[in-house]
Amino acid sequence: MNRRRAPTNARKKPARKKSIPRKPAAKKPAPKRPARKNVAAKKAASRKAAAKKSAPRAAARKTAREKPARMAGPSDRSQNRRRPTAKKPRHRKAKKTWRERLAGARDGSGGWLLAHRAWLRRGGQVALGGLLVVAAIWIGEQTVRYAHEAEAFAIRKIDIQGNHQLEDIDVRRAARLQIGSNIFEISAEDAPKHLLQHPWVGEAKVVRKLPGRVRIEIVERQPVALVALDQLYLVSEEGAVFKRLGVDDPADLPVITGIASERFYDDFEYRKAILLRSMALLHDYEGAGLAKREPVSEIHFEGANGIELFVGDDGMNVRLGNGQHRQKLRRLRQVLERLTKENTRPSYVYLDNVRSPERVTVRLP
Repeated sequence: MNRRRAPTNARKKPARKKSIPRKPAAKKPAPKRPARKNVAAKKAASRKAAAKKSAPRAAARKTAREKPARMAGPSDRSQNRRRPTAKKPRHRKAKKTWRERLAGARDGSGGWLLAHRAWLRRGGQVALGGLLVVAAIWIGEQTVRYAHEAEAFAIRKIDIQGNHQLEDIDVRRAARLQIGSNIFEISAEDAPKHLLQHPWVGEAKVVRKLPGRVRIEIVERQPVALVALDQLYLVSEEGAVFKRLGVDDPADLPVITGIASERFYDDFEYRKAILLRSMALLHDYEGAGLAKREPVSEIHFEGANGIELFVGDDGMNVRLGNGQHRQKLRRLRQVLERLTKENTRPSYVYLDNVRSPERVTVRLP
């Protein structure tokens, strides 16, 4: 194979000059940015916290490593080495029959019951208590129903005590009680309220006595006077007008006259003053020992002139005026006793001398 040879006079390439190796210039480190104060403080704080947390752990590890080295000598190192143990052969468990499974289930349930017996006992007690409460409520409802419907608890007798003006039938009607009604239908609060609505009843008490007996105790108002308005009304010892005079009511009582009817109805203070003065005068008259000897038939109010009385069967006029009624009534008793010894009875006696209160004016027949 003919190879083409290069001509000899070909121009040769100049040889390359060897470069002189130079030392690499040292790189200047890049200037660090100044860390912010708060970031540096946070990093320092986190490092201190990590050091504090890791210090007890490192100390514990160091003591754990040093203790066995100190306790164990050079002769005991062979004993501390772990000895190889032979591997146990694996045995496949045989499948249990259904009888064995049933027995295991029984044993498991029994163990569970034994482990939770306190909880089960407590739950049983709560359930039993609930059943007892429900049973008690049901029994109570049935008992109440039987008591309100049974004939054994029907009222057979009503005892009434303290009635003088009212008849027994009037008291029963006022209490709204009937023979044959159920005793449990009577309310210990409602029956006395019904009785107190009657004008003659001042106090009332109703007592049930099983199985079919009721006792009623009342205190009647005692009338001591009559007040003459558009009609005659009864006045009690407490100074209360409680009833219009009826056909069967007592009428042989002192009559309070000289009262303005319209003012008596409208002005409570006027009504109270009239009644209290009348009751006080009757009390002083009785205290002077004149009530049985010379019973009062009328108490007349004369306005500014005071009070005058009409006493005795013949209606002797006795002027008392205003104030000191107790002393004047005692003086009246002395005058009447002296005149009785002389077999003389005055037609009127004036004890209303304002200038000389001890002076008594008497008119003889």
